[in-house]
Amino acid sequence: MYLTWASFNNIRMLMMACMPVVIFYLIWLVNTSEGIRSEEGTLLDLVCWPDGNAIPVIIALGSIIAVVIELYGLYQLFKAGLPKREYDVTNGLFYYVWALIIMIIIFLAIMFYSGLQSTIIRAKIKGGITKAMLRYSSHLPSKVAIDRLQTRFHCCGRVNFQEWFFIPWYMNGENIDSKTFSNHKFVSDNVPYSCCSTEELYPCIHHGVTQMGTIYKYNPATQLTIWNAGCEEKLISEMMTVSWRFNAVMALIIMAMIIQVIAVRYLHTAYRSGLHVGNQITCKAYLLRSLTDTEPLKDKSRKKVFKKRKFRQARTLHWVSVSYRRGKKRYLTSSGSDVNSSDELLKPIYE
Repeated sequence: MYLTWASFNNIRMLMMACMPVVIFYLIWLVNTSEGIRSEEGTLLDLVCWPDGNAIPVIIALGSIIAVVIELYGLYQLFKAGLPKREYDVTNGLFYYVWALIIMIIIFLAIMFYSGLQSTIIRAKIKGGITKAMLRYSSHLPSKVAIDRLQTRFHCCGRVNFQEWFFIPWYMNGENIDSKTFSNHKFVSDNVPYSCCSTEELYPCIHHGVTQMGTIYKYNPATQLTIWNAGCEEKLISEMMTVSWRFNAVMALIIMAMIIQVIAVRYLHTAYRSGLHVGNQITCKAYLLRSLTDTEPLKDKSRKKVFKKRKFRQARTLHWVSVSYRRGKKRYLTSSGSDVNSSDELLKPIYE
């Protein structure tokens, strides 16, 4: 395609106007990933470390690098509208194109890793919550993790609140192994206080959950005051929602970067061909170099060869001179036979 200075400047100004939007979403990614790392990521780390920090940190680092690249490209596009003698941005635009291509590859890799990690986390969450519940009475970080998890997601237990009936969570210092939990020995119908529901107006009954109460007229069939849902599905659902949100924003950013690569490539080739504010001519711009870009060069070379051949074929006849030396003197003469032969050759011309 051919670009004039007006079209070149319009594309440049349009890109400079749209790049702040891309920078805004990149900053949003950094801010959101940091917020998720400090909330959901911390809870996930307490259950299955270090999956809660891995994805948010990678997204934040990639977004920060992308912001720097976008600011660099914005500066290069600004200088492209200035005189080329003082501000030559041929190499700057070239580096910007390759930086965008590298960032597109990085964001695609992050999206792939996020999708792969979401399937791995599902199995880790199941084992992590169960392990933390078994260590609830003897390990303070596990107790904090379970309490924060149940309070944050309004859940109780891994699958449901009845799992706490088989764990002596209120006995301080007692270690429970997984074999004891797998035997399903009933301990008591008690659950931790973090299972209490905030939506019920009744006092929280978390001891003797399945027993009828006479003081508060408690009926577990109709007035259950604890959360009924499990934490596993809620935590997985929350992480999947966060992952889809990140992937959607990164997909939009990747599409914007692809458009930027195409536009900057056209601007770069036109600028390298000589189109700038001091030379407002019509120049050819291309995305990828093709065979048509090299055809004029081949034609010129053929013309030069053709001229050389004509020059060689248009040589005139040379006179043959005979030189001989007598003593120290050197004479240059033409023999009589040579003169006669030359006259015979010139006769048809004069006739």
